[in-house]
Amino acid sequence: MHADYVLILGGPLEGDKPSELLYERIKTAAEYLKEHPHMKAVCSGGIKGKQQRLSEAQIMKNALLELGIEEDRIILEEQAKTTLQNFKYTKQLLGDEAKVIYVTSAFHIWRSTYIMDKAGVQYIPLPAPNGAHSLGFRIREQFLKGLVKIGIII
Repeated sequence: MHADYVLILGGPLEGDKPSELLYERIKTAAEYLKEHPHMKAVCSGGIKGKQQRLSEAQIMKNALLELGIEEDRIILEEQAKTTLQNFKYTKQLLGDEAKVIYVTSAFHIWRSTYIMDKAGVQYIPLPAPNGAHSLGFRIREQFLKGLVKIGIII
């Protein structure tokens, strides 16, 4: 598939830096962007906590810059606080016809694909490694999958 954008879904932070889990997503996106120089990145994620100074999107942008991605190839979506909002706000930003590959952790692909369908977008997933410290996130994801399957959440 020809795509124009790589959407990076937000994730956990450690202060003003990405967590190991989020950094794996950023690295995966950066590698893909380097192989596809015509593509732009969309960093999606807002401010989620009172202690957070920078949006997830800004923190991802900073990491992409450190990894050698040019600033003019990076678009920020700084409002999203959930995966559903990542997709909805990116769709609003890019339009219905945008061809997008999205990057998230491998364990998040099943639920994010389900949510993507609910948001009315057709993006292609690109899984990033889960990271060594992701056991808690993987357990949480399995719990959330169960809630999705029985219709409690999306």
